[in-house]
Amino acid sequence: MAKIILMHDGVIVREYTLDKERTTVGRKPHNDIQLDDPTVSGEHAAFLLIQNVYIEDLNSTNGVLLNGKKVSKRQLEHGDIVRIGRHELKFVDEKANSFESTVVLSPNQVTPEPEKDKPRNYVVMVTQGPNKGRTIELTRSYTTLGKPGGQVAVIARRGSSYYMMPMGGSGDHSAPRINGDPMSASSVPLSDGDILEVAGETMCFTSREQGDN
Repeated sequence: MAKIILMHDGVIVREYTLDKERTTVGRKPHNDIQLDDPTVSGEHAAFLLIQNVYIEDLNSTNGVLLNGKKVSKRQLEHGDIVRIGRHELKFVDEKANSFESTVVLSPNQVTPEPEKDKPRNYVVMVTQGPNKGRTIELTRSYTTLGKPGGQVAVIARRGSSYYMMPMGGSGDHSAPRINGDPMSASSVPLSDGDILEVAGETMCFTSREQGDN
């Protein structure tokens, strides 16, 4: 299933499922995704579901940016970021998400995990930076890391799995990092002990068994 994650100033506002042929975006209230933003046209753009998902500019005044480049109509890929006015809309393809999380190991590499079903709490512990020593609980569906208006990443919770998605810059120097590797536009499944670098801070993604102090 395809969906859109709407963000404003680095904060997730809402999630929309793309379950019909045409999903409109604009300032007027009749749009499927209404943006309260004077830089957005009344009917600004539309997401089209035609086998694949496309973004189309509806002759708006200020245009549509796809990954920083102005477009009139373009097919979307998992992880693409559409900017309309002061809002960012991240395209998430659940099929691609599922593929990313399952192709890491081939069947003969998978080993039994006796404690897999044991309830766990996951947290992010800041190990370096201004907030060193802070523990961030990951109890919500989405937890934002970083600085609004700057480098931002989001940890998404899907059942017992967690994924990190870059929502800001791209490239080796500005992208968030996982275990020292810069992230691309795609989400990455997280494992216990992963080292995250976002907005000048170093953090550790770690699990707590329920009942631990």
